Amino acid sequence: MNCTKLVSSAARIALIAGCATLTTPAFAQDGAATQTEADSQEIIITAQKREQNILDVPSAVSVISPTIIEAAQVDDFTDIARVSPSLTLNEGGNAASSTVSLRGIGTFSFSTSTEPAVSIVVDGVALLQQGQAFSGGLNDIAQIEVLRGPQDSLYGKNASAGVVSITTKAPTSTLSGYAEALLTDDDETRVAAMLSGPIGGNAGFRLNGFYSDREGHITNLTNGNRLNSAETYGFGGKFTYDAGNLSLELNGNYSNTKSNGNASTYYFIRPGTTQNGAPVDLTGITPGVGNTNVRFSDDPYANSFQYLLSAKADLDLGFATLTSISAYQRWKLESGNDLDFSAAPTLFQGGPYDATQFSQELRLTSKGSGAVEYLFGLFYADGNTDRQFIRTAPSFLSFLRQNWDSTASTESYAAFGQLGYKFSDQTKLTLGARVNHETVGVFFRDNRPATPIVYQDQRSDTAFTGKVSLQHFVTDTLMVYGSVAKGYKGQAYDISSGFNQSRIDNLVKPEHSVSYEIGTKGRFLGNRGTFAITGFWTDYDDFQAQSAEFIAGAPQFILKNVGKLRTKGIELEGSVRVARGFNIFGSAAYIDAKIREFPGAACYPGQTVAQGCVTLPGSTALVQDLAGADLANSPDFKFNIGGSYETPVSNSINVYLNANYTWQDDVNFSLDRNPLTRFDAYGIANAGVGLRGNDGANWDLSVFVNNLFDKAYPGSITDYTGNGYSASTLIQQVPRNYKRYVGVRLRVGFGAQ
Repeated sequence: MNCTKLVSSAARIALIAGCATLTTPAFAQDGAATQTEADSQEIIITAQKREQNILDVPSAVSVISPTIIEAAQVDDFTDIARVSPSLTLNEGGNAASSTVSLRGIGTFSFSTSTEPAVSIVVDGVALLQQGQAFSGGLNDIAQIEVLRGPQDSLYGKNASAGVVSITTKAPTSTLSGYAEALLTDDDETRVAAMLSGPIGGNAGFRLNGFYSDREGHITNLTNGNRLNSAETYGFGGKFTYDAGNLSLELNGNYSNTKSNGNASTYYFIRPGTTQNGAPVDLTGITPGVGNTNVRFSDDPYANSFQYLLSAKADLDLGFATLTSISAYQRWKLESGNDLDFSAAPTLFQGGPYDATQFSQELRLTSKGSGAVEYLFGLFYADGNTDRQFIRTAPSFLSFLRQNWDSTASTESYAAFGQLGYKFSDQTKLTLGARVNHETVGVFFRDNRPATPIVYQDQRSDTAFTGKVSLQHFVTDTLMVYGSVAKGYKGQAYDISSGFNQSRIDNLVKPEHSVSYEIGTKGRFLGNRGTFAITGFWTDYDDFQAQSAEFIAGAPQFILKNVGKLRTKGIELEGSVRVARGFNIFGSAAYIDAKIREFPGAACYPGQTVAQGCVTLPGSTALVQDLAGADLANSPDFKFNIGGSYETPVSNSINVYLNANYTWQDDVNFSLDRNPLTRFDAYGIANAGVGLRGNDGANWDLSVFVNNLFDKAYPGSITDYTGNGYSASTLIQQVPRNYKRYVGVRLRVGFGAQ
């Protein structure tokens, strides 16, 4: 790989655009984006569950500000991957089968019992299922923080690889509001509005809502319908009240999405291939990257709604603050997918998910800046996820039929704390620890027999995790640190087709990790520039991963413990204000995520003995040793670079330009190291130009283009060979911005936003 060539190429793109990107969540990016008038604006984060200057936090944290969210067109959760190099997403056929990874580590499992390795937190509340993050859109966001590496001590067992923390905006001190509209040439219409202000002298409110209607980019040739469309609406509200030493915050968010699925298309199919003995009909279909034509007998669908209600109370005790966060969440998804890619009604599967959770957190946080600071807390959560699954098939494929329903339950109790001690004004030691006790349960009913077969079980586990960090300020603007953290992800049942007593007896074991991190953060050029450099090394034991196997001609996804793996690398991020109104910033990550031990992994379709596929002794199972293999969908190198430029063109109008370029290395989308599911490196550029009022008039009109150079790429590639196909057949997820599209956005408002 020629890095010089890559950097120079990115630089040329930046120069052509007139600036570089506005989409890089470098740790000081918010400061870079808003320091047009001042050089010393602080970036305040809540990564350690208290408000702190990011320079004081001995951890790798990226911050995505409202400026970046708007400029980078971050309207959906999947868009965050554009602006965070260590974050990768893998979109499946619906939200429930989509995954989030940090530093190459994520949870790839359809089982509702498996907890995510990356916790998604909204206004201080962790979501039960990571699929919730892919349902609905982002609206009225104040800040997004991406915390990399194990965060178990403060965030719990479902944060073993990191946290994506999303905070919505607070009420304004004066009456304010806005209305916004967006139109694109690929047929998306989106409107949003907000109203906020005070209520009397002690209270405030903020209300927001949005509606989006986007036509799909995939065509079902059977009926001419456009697939992967989505109609989404949502609303949210926040109410705050201060009564002396008591502060109360009530939050509520709701979203509803109707979609005709996230349909896959043919990426490759060998000429002459048959499916279930019949020739594959490729009329009107050209397999390959960017193929948007498919043939289904029935359109897929994925309809969902979710809501999250929370109440936060802060009681000022003088010496410390006592905080309570109570929350209730619900997410329901109805989905269905055609499996056979033909006009004949052969295979169709789907069913509903219904997840609910109540959680309660109490914590005591010290105040002031003395030699000792502390945080102690208690946590409780009780969650259930119901799922029903039905696969229909004609009589000659009756052995593929499925009909089951299940409930995955989890109940957790935890005590946690963090203690910081300052040896001097320059040096500080921080210790964190958490004790977590969890009970997981399963109810599974196979409805195919005349008398349904029921399996039930319940298990408990207690785990201790901790973190220690040492930081030192070399100067007032340069901090270095080192840390060691222990991660844990709880045991799980593999709740999927084929569930039986053996899966209960062979419960998927907990996942453990130890992470080492060193880093430095600082400012330069009179606080006009910022940077952060992080090196990390994390070892995992009993890593939980899912691999695809074809059993009786149908795909079946098996959750297993991978013996050992290691992820290590370097992350860089920074920004500089070159001149008034001209900001450049960027970030990059080199990540080497490899399996160290996995001797009994499934072979990929067509794998030979010469390629490492052998028969497991004492059985007929075909296995391979994956030691040395890269983790799925984990690019070795990824970077983005960009900036913005704004200048007045009259006494009342400013013109601004922004652009961004994101590049990632080649990846293999399969855990089994299938050479056919590898995709080459690629880069995506975005740009925009706009006008806004600069005399107190609150309006903004912009035109943007995504995927400027029309670079087609897949969101995922899956080998379907054996799924009724006689020869090599690959399917792909085609993302919305697989090709160039242009949009216009108008916002008109009043007061502070």
